[in-house]
Amino acid sequence: MTWAVAVAISGAFSVAAGAALHDRALLTAPIRGIGQLALLRALLRMPLWWLGTLLTMGGIGAHLWALTQAPLVVIQPIGITGLLFAVLLSAGFRRRRPSPAQVLGSLAVSIALAGLLTTVPHSQGPVPGTMGLTEIAVGAGAVMALCVAVGRSCRGALRAGAFALASGVAYAATSAFGRVIGIAALADPAAALQPMTAVAVGIGLTGGLIMQNAYRTDHFALAYATLMLSDPIAATLIGVAYFGERLPTDPAHAAIAAAAAVLGAVGVVTLARASGPQRPARTAQPPRADDLSATSA
Repeated sequence: MTWAVAVAISGAFSVAAGAALHDRALLTAPIRGIGQLALLRALLRMPLWWLGTLLTMGGIGAHLWALTQAPLVVIQPIGITGLLFAVLLSAGFRRRRPSPAQVLGSLAVSIALAGLLTTVPHSQGPVPGTMGLTEIAVGAGAVMALCVAVGRSCRGALRAGAFALASGVAYAATSAFGRVIGIAALADPAAALQPMTAVAVGIGLTGGLIMQNAYRTDHFALAYATLMLSDPIAATLIGVAYFGERLPTDPAHAAIAAAAAVLGAVGVVTLARASGPQRPARTAQPPRADDLSATSA
């Protein structure tokens, strides 16, 4: 188990470093007056963005391997440790010191997530079929569309939080698809080649693109913390609804979960107030069009 914990910690740091590098790449990417395809093309031409992507993928792979070697209740909370590391690293890339509020807010969110994850009972139930996966995809798509609509109508911290929430839901839905498809592939590797795999990839890529727009708001700490909160919470709700998992029912665990939820909310609010735009000033900016409403390429 020692090796599994060590690998999980390195994976958490790798994911955090990847997110910070994505934020750094977006500091020099064109952020105004372009649509989503143009933004994606610009990012694909940036070695720094590719490095961040590779670190993220490597970190996710390390986390998944650790889950096969140690209990979920041990490994899953470790992924949260990367939040503060990501905030510190992003501040370092910007050559700024993180504020005490950012550090305290990140710690509050991390502790809250650990508390929430350790109180949720982990039971194995039947996996959903095609109809269940379709319902997950439709539900996740509706929530993502609502969050994007809210983000497009807001500015600053609210925009960052709305986009990050949409990404968290997307990643949770992708994980649910991955679990079902992975279990099927263990019995028959050809089961991975099915239409639902393409749906899962589409949801995941959409979530990733929305997250880049959350970083574009220049509220990295808030966006990353919101992602870290919304992903496991959405995954838990999906697990309860479609995988036969249970929420905590005994008074002690319910009280811990409630306290953790309050602490997490306080942490997010603290980060929202502390994480203001820190992008270097630019000159001769074209009219503002830096959100998902810009669809032209």
